[in-house]
Amino acid sequence: MPGSYPTAIEGLKLIHGGISDLGQRRTRNEDSIGFFPPQSRDGTFLLVIADGVGGSNAGDVASRLAVRTVGEAFFAQGDPAHAGQALYDALQAANDAIVAEAAADARLSGMSTTCTCAAVRGNTVVIGHLGDSRAYMAVEGNLVQLTNDHSLADEYALEGQEVPPDQAHLANVLTRWLGVEGPVPAEISELVQFKDEDTLVLCSDGLTKVVDPQEILRTVAMHLPESACRRLVQMANERGGPDNISLHVVRLTRY
Repeated sequence: MPGSYPTAIEGLKLIHGGISDLGQRRTRNEDSIGFFPPQSRDGTFLLVIADGVGGSNAGDVASRLAVRTVGEAFFAQGDPAHAGQALYDALQAANDAIVAEAAADARLSGMSTTCTCAAVRGNTVVIGHLGDSRAYMAVEGNLVQLTNDHSLADEYALEGQEVPPDQAHLANVLTRWLGVEGPVPAEISELVQFKDEDTLVLCSDGLTKVVDPQEILRTVAMHLPESACRRLVQMANERGGPDNISLHVVRLTRY
């Protein structure tokens, strides 16, 4: 999966690293990741990360199906002219596929997953998002979070309230995911600038539970994407690895 690719901008290349790790306490990896490079130099790169919802049936099946369906649907008509709309449609297609698969097999009943994806073309990126995996951009010495966690705890924070001490578990209660009847409220970002030497990070909450944003920033600044992925997973595992750990790291750089 790691590699270096030319982009639509002359002299600018995209370097990618990606990894999905079991962690230290899980018996099954319910995370899935996918990297879909374009067919032509001026095309769109697609990155997808999905985290099967803990406690549901077949979270691993749901996450794999989400990654595969988003990749297929996004490029179904070739390279899309409008990445945001294509991400929205692809997430709807993934939701429909998960619901249909669960309805066809009782063993998969109730399966669900988060999903965060990024469409990179030239020096721009669009994020599609449901759940509590995150997208960050490391730019000019800062780590900017591009997504909001879709959890009850985050809703409290957006309203300027603190989660009651006796309800700390709300941080793990999701408000949006794939695997529900009807349309899903996928969050699609505005076009984000992705400049030379910026770094894009997509990660599951198995990383962010135990590694803070400043540590992520330092690691991606000091290492190439593939090495940064390995180092961040190592850090999470050294701190107990309480969940599956998955991430993509992508940097734009000059030849």
